[in-house]
Amino acid sequence: MSSLKNLKRSILFFFLLTASIVLGQTNDTSIYLIGNTGTTNDTEVLDEIVKNSEKKENSILLLLGNSVNGKDKKEDFKKSIKPQLEKLSLFAGETYFIPGKNEWAINGYKGVQSIEKYIQKNSTSKFYPDDGEAIKHKDLSENIVLITVDTQWFLEDWDEDSYINDESEIKNRTLFFLEFENRIKKAHGKTILVALHHPIETNTKQGLLSNVGGVSSDDFQNKEYRKLRNRLKTIAQAASNIIFISGKDENLQYIDKGIPQIISGAVGKTKNVRNGSEGDFGLAQNGYAKLEISNEGVVVVKFYTVENRISTEVFKSTIFKGDENDTEASNIFKEEFPKTQSASIYTNEAVAKSSFYKTIWGKHYRDFYGTDVNVPVVLLDTLMGGLFPIKKGGGQQSKSLRLEDKNGKQFVMRAIKKSTTKFLQANLFPDTYIDNSLDDTTIDKFLSDFYTTSNPYGAFAIGKLSSAIGVNHTNPVLYYIPKQKTLGTFNDDFGDELYMIEEHVGSTQVGLKSFGNPKKILSTADILQEIHKSGKSVVDEPSYIKARLFDMLLGDWDRHEDQWRWAYFDNEDGTAYCTPIPRDRDQAFSKYDGLLISFLTRSIPALRKMQSYDEEIRSVKWLASSPYHLDLMLINSSGWEEWEKQAQYIQENLIDDDIEKAFEGFPPEIRGEVINEIKEKLKGRRSNLVKIAKAYYEYLNKFKIIVGTQKTDKFTITRLPNGETSIKIDRKDIGLLNRTFSHDVTKEIWVYGLDGKDTFVVDGEGDNLIKIRIVGGKKNDTYDFKNTKKVKLYDYKSKKNTIVNKKSKKWLVDDYEINNYDHKKVKHNFSQILPLFGVNPDDGVKLGVLNNFSYFGLQRNGFTYRHSISAAYYTGNSGYDMFYKGEFSNIFHKWNFGVEGKYTSPNFAQNFFGFGNETNYDKDEVELDFNRISIREWNAAVSLIWRGKNGGSFYFKPLIESFEVQNVVDRFVNVLPENATLFEKQTYVGSEVNYTFKNKNDLAYPTMGLDAGITLGYKAVIDGGNEDASFGYIKPHIAINHKLNKSGSLVFATKLGGEAILGDDFELYHAAQLGGGENLRGYRKERFIGNYSMFQSTDLRLQIGDFNSGIIPTKYGVTAGFDYGRVWLENDTSNKWHNSLGGSFWISGLETFTLNAGYYSSADGGIISFVLGFSY
Repeated sequence: MSSLKNLKRSILFFFLLTASIVLGQTNDTSIYLIGNTGTTNDTEVLDEIVKNSEKKENSILLLLGNSVNGKDKKEDFKKSIKPQLEKLSLFAGETYFIPGKNEWAINGYKGVQSIEKYIQKNSTSKFYPDDGEAIKHKDLSENIVLITVDTQWFLEDWDEDSYINDESEIKNRTLFFLEFENRIKKAHGKTILVALHHPIETNTKQGLLSNVGGVSSDDFQNKEYRKLRNRLKTIAQAASNIIFISGKDENLQYIDKGIPQIISGAVGKTKNVRNGSEGDFGLAQNGYAKLEISNEGVVVVKFYTVENRISTEVFKSTIFKGDENDTEASNIFKEEFPKTQSASIYTNEAVAKSSFYKTIWGKHYRDFYGTDVNVPVVLLDTLMGGLFPIKKGGGQQSKSLRLEDKNGKQFVMRAIKKSTTKFLQANLFPDTYIDNSLDDTTIDKFLSDFYTTSNPYGAFAIGKLSSAIGVNHTNPVLYYIPKQKTLGTFNDDFGDELYMIEEHVGSTQVGLKSFGNPKKILSTADILQEIHKSGKSVVDEPSYIKARLFDMLLGDWDRHEDQWRWAYFDNEDGTAYCTPIPRDRDQAFSKYDGLLISFLTRSIPALRKMQSYDEEIRSVKWLASSPYHLDLMLINSSGWEEWEKQAQYIQENLIDDDIEKAFEGFPPEIRGEVINEIKEKLKGRRSNLVKIAKAYYEYLNKFKIIVGTQKTDKFTITRLPNGETSIKIDRKDIGLLNRTFSHDVTKEIWVYGLDGKDTFVVDGEGDNLIKIRIVGGKKNDTYDFKNTKKVKLYDYKSKKNTIVNKKSKKWLVDDYEINNYDHKKVKHNFSQILPLFGVNPDDGVKLGVLNNFSYFGLQRNGFTYRHSISAAYYTGNSGYDMFYKGEFSNIFHKWNFGVEGKYTSPNFAQNFFGFGNETNYDKDEVELDFNRISIREWNAAVSLIWRGKNGGSFYFKPLIESFEVQNVVDRFVNVLPENATLFEKQTYVGSEVNYTFKNKNDLAYPTMGLDAGITLGYKAVIDGGNEDASFGYIKPHIAINHKLNKSGSLVFATKLGGEAILGDDFELYHAAQLGGGENLRGYRKERFIGNYSMFQSTDLRLQIGDFNSGIIPTKYGVTAGFDYGRVWLENDTSNKWHNSLGGSFWISGLETFTLNAGYYSSADGGIISFVLGFSY
């Protein structure tokens, strides 16, 4: 019996021991990293990875781009891939190929898809991102997310690949960044691996031109590459455990500048690595990297070199320490709270403003923000059966948290207090992470105060108002939510303030009555895809028009596309329709009072949508500017009758009693005179709603966009009498659109065919025709224009199209932006008025104004056309000048046409000290005016202009100009030997060409940059003076910025330039000149003139530190500067070189601007300068 007991104990012990061993196993994930495997025939490194992958591990291999030879053509890539696939068949785990530059070098977009298909057909390996997309994510485990990014897709010239994005849902680079941000948000709390070919950080040594210029798209300093990596870094800062993994550089590196970066691309020829910061690693030797990730979140990177088929560990670093870093468990939170809590949004100190301040900046709803309101206190784990946080959310202003109940239904917890940081990050600094550096600065306080223009509790009245007229809505409830155990790690950013909790408008809330009892809930992006897929899904236009009129009734201007979700319903016949669910009602009943705020919201275009709530709408156009592109796209079939019907429905069904009951949703503490005023204004606006609807209908229909489907559609455009045009869209037996437009209302229509082999027929005669622009799309489209008046087609030149009438007006170019539909691309214009100000010893104070006007139509090269007009007055010489510059896009494809002109008053001045390198000047003996000459000048020019995306530009400019020097007594110019032609009015014609390349990594404080260019020109006199006079000229320059230390706090900057006048028949105003801020900074402007000039200016710039100025975060530093230069005349015997020496103190704010004050001395004395930025 005893032996039986012992046997039982032994068996029990065995099972317990086995269980403890199993439970103690970590099941770590091992991820091997390597790139450039297609660039060499040496497979030693890949062989080692395969050999070292062990069956017991959760092994993964990431091949980080350039898995093919970039010199391969089309089908030849198989020679590179096939041997790798054979070896990878032995790898003990999953393998993922990620595209790089070489994959794209093989027939572009189609080539990448061919490689993907071959790999997936001939192996178990994955090719990510797949299906033509730029981003793909994969859950490698419960706690590890892999996000793969095709960076070469971003860097490609899309105009050179007419098939790019054919299969992709991401059609532009803006959507790419939004998608990347969404992926990061969804992976909150997990270890995120971002695998991409191009690194966001590198210490690889490069040549000088690549380092400072970024001429190639592959260069780390390339403009597009820099935009890509800066934006990715900024977005990634929102995640705590994120690692970037790349394989482009042919070496091994580990860099941590806030975001860990691993580079593993050393399989053949290697590139040297410069020394990095402490803790970084770099080695130019063949090998690979390996990540080991435990279930507890510990992440370790190891680097191995491979030699003679032996792997040797050469570096190891723990990137994340996992759960041991989580100190949340040690935090103690209260578990008992009062049932209610009195709290305000802002402190009394924050809302206390003087009478003068309120007069200038307004009263707004500041009192609401400083008033304590008594609201329920909730513990999330007891609310609605228990709510638990799952991820952060929020838009451009709100700070929010997604919650989920035990049944999977999701809710949103949104802070009533807006986030200034989120607003600035989204709108002003998308490429620069600003963390909390703006806290307690003037700009932070100003924005916080500006937020008081919005009614903080308006959302709590809107649910009942919506119900009264049948508009879908959420049901927010106001709570005080303390920091608590349930919030976990989110306690750092949430808790101890007022929040609203409402249903998350998403798939977990289908069937909710206030959402319309939908079967599905889709985003705006999803709805657009459904609408354009086949035409079987439509937006219910009456319900959308009613919702938009309701927006206007509320004064809610912030209705961009993410503020909408869509209730989706299937019909029995296979079609579907959707109705809108508005969300985030933050801007209803806003108040923009105060003298300055009122002025700014009227004068600055971007702020004109911000209008104080009143019975009348100041401008329906600007109030509706945020959702304007959505309205254009979604409202196609409805005429004025439907708009009028919906406006009248709201007037009849939103009765006074509904309004009174709705405003009972406001906290009792703030109900009073202000709320009563809002109610009366709401009733007054309700009375004006038909008039408001009419005004917006006419504006919305002045310009229209009609869009087909991804299938084969037939567009029939019929010109009718009385200025009417009928547009019908049919697909097989389905009628998609049948509407008649009148020229009295509609002046221009853009028609997009999208995908499919579409047919466009234009017939009928008609009169007073509407301008039609037709964009065919990707496939072989047929254009049958029986009437070619006021209609023009746009399509790809490299693709086959059928144009029946050869007289049809057309523009066939391989231009991605023109030939592809972007729902945010609409016709609009933009005007901006700016002050002009400057100070220098020669001009005195410059006071002026500049007006920039830009127009954006269908055909753009940056813009359709733009105008700049300026006028300035100079106190130093009582002169003035006026300037005009216009530019019109695509006179030829990618070439713009420029027009410019200038006029100066007769007393507009430049300096003259005589010709030559050793002219005399004693500032103590003569006044400043003595060396000034007064010139009346006018000029005009036309030009052809080209600009490249990497920083290059070119122009060819024929010109005409006239100079008339004024004969003013007691000036230096009068003591010279008599010049028979100087004081005659002289008119020149000529031309010049210029090429410039300019690329700097930072406009405020550049640490790497190149600015190089050359101008060649010729001018000849045609009237006045010596009519046989002519001359040529050459003006080259090159400027370099290069950091001297790792941080970039010490920068070497230099500029070398000059000018050569070819010929002797030129006047002083055309001579080669030196002096002033552009070269010899210690001398007056035009101090030395001659036939030839040369100079070099050099700065050593040091950033001393940074501080919070109380206004904005500020960096500051000093420069030491030295210039030298001289001019030459024909047969010049002078050997003298002039120099100036000095320095400056500079401050830079938010990496956007620099103020620079300096002093430079020379043989003539010294010059004080004030400039914006650095001159080179």
